[in-house]
Amino acid sequence: MSRVRERELKYLYALTQPPQLPEGWSLGEEAAPLTLQDTYIDHAGLLNTRGWSLRRREINGGETGYTLKRGARTVGALHNREEVEALARNASSTARSSALPAEISDLIMDEFSAKLTTQLQPTVTLTQQRRTWPLMHTGVTVAICSIDQVQCASDAWCELEIEFLASLGEEEVAQLAKEIDDALRNEPGVSPGTESKAERARRLAL
Repeated sequence: MSRVRERELKYLYALTQPPQLPEGWSLGEEAAPLTLQDTYIDHAGLLNTRGWSLRRREINGGETGYTLKRGARTVGALHNREEVEALARNASSTARSSALPAEISDLIMDEFSAKLTTQLQPTVTLTQQRRTWPLMHTGVTVAICSIDQVQCASDAWCELEIEFLASLGEEEVAQLAKEIDDALRNEPGVSPGTESKAERARRLAL
């Protein structure tokens, strides 16, 4: 299990290639592309109302994991929230069971009730084609840059995300985020993203 604060810049993106970066910033070698299937889970909106988001993710049709996000703070394009990740129980078995991991079900039981963990149902499913690069500042990797082509039912859009490394302090993230955000806002086809992917999908489905 991992438990960190996720700090990322999110943008709606109209291009298919990485943006022009300011002086001192560069991209490393592109990683292998990923296909992600994300299913968001809730019951009667109880998690969402409390500001929690629970996601089950399959990577390239294989490994399955869960992510719980909560305690979100958003300033402009910078999103900051607690993120708890764990592999699904029996995720590697031939039965492909994807039971909620104990680390996350315990958090839900502590905040809500044990009953809620048995009532959770899929609410939104997204498919993403993701490309990623290390993002470097003065030659040092400080973040992961990704371009996500997102599909949800009949809706499709593209997002650019810059997720800062968990090892960076809050002040350093704030300084780096301001510098790169100031530059990206002037790029064509880039606009700050104020919603998560799940929030956008739910709104578009209305």
